[in-house]
Amino acid sequence: MNARRSILWMGLFAAGIVPVLLAADSSKTPNQLTRVFRSVGMDKHLDRTIRISKTTENLLSIRDEGSYFFHYLVLTPKVAADAKIIRTGPIEFPLSCDRLVVITHGWIDKGVHDWPEDTARQIARRTDPNEWICAFFDWEEGSTVINPEDAAKYARDIAGPRLAKAILSVAGRLKHIHLIGHSAGSWAVNSAAQILSDKISAEIHLTFLDAFVPVFWDESELGKLAGPGWSDHYYIRDITFEVTQTDLTWAHNIDITSADPWFKEHEFPWRWYYATIAGRFEHSWFEKNTPILKYAGGLEYGFARSLEAGQSNWDQSLRLPKANKAVKDISEQPTSKP
Repeated sequence: MNARRSILWMGLFAAGIVPVLLAADSSKTPNQLTRVFRSVGMDKHLDRTIRISKTTENLLSIRDEGSYFFHYLVLTPKVAADAKIIRTGPIEFPLSCDRLVVITHGWIDKGVHDWPEDTARQIARRTDPNEWICAFFDWEEGSTVINPEDAAKYARDIAGPRLAKAILSVAGRLKHIHLIGHSAGSWAVNSAAQILSDKISAEIHLTFLDAFVPVFWDESELGKLAGPGWSDHYYIRDITFEVTQTDLTWAHNIDITSADPWFKEHEFPWRWYYATIAGRFEHSWFEKNTPILKYAGGLEYGFARSLEAGQSNWDQSLRLPKANKAVKDISEQPTSKP
């Protein structure tokens, strides 16, 4: 928590100091700012990159160490996005592993020792380790900013490209990639997917969990890929209103508001998705032992719509419409045939 607080203070500092520096000399460019910060010994902050490692449970950990202040405002996205990859320890998977799933968080959140790592662990228990690489992506410092729109900017312009580069460095022979992102993290997985779909022929599955679409941003950018793929979007009608309640043009949309037994809040979609994998709610005491509502029109939603849940499930997902008015009235059991 102290680290997050310090980053928030750095965000306030950035909001005040960088415009002053630019205003003081209209000819000052980001490159000049970079030289200024390096001249006062801040190289270690500017040079933070992306680290890849394997956990003791055989999960792939991808960590973007960049921050909004040093990498978006000072170094600039164009420079920061092309990050150096640092590997910690051996990172080998069987050559037969040609499928990848990556989970990431949103604004003021993290992936390591938190729900994205937990979710990757649960998926690993449901899949064949000789076929699947299960990973989580942490971009905590880039996400910890005052304004959630700045987190979305960082996710789209820096975290996403860094994630794509990390994926390509580890597994270049992938046939299927499933990227799962919550809130502002939707932009990280989306930009990573766009880069990957341009570079490799892998089929891409994007799962958006309460995707955050800032005012005046184009929602049709989410899920728009050059290659083969399919997207699903699970959202809840909560206090964030329209910015996380958009029926996406390039996704199959599901309104899971009725599945939330309590407060109808922004974090519920990732807890719900986790529950559809694990068969139980685990991350909130007031949801434990409550039924998991995941059926609509006889079709099971959540994890069941992924290739991880089986080829027949995935084939069925590919037949579902995009740009639909969101499916609603989620129930505990199927009420009719799909």
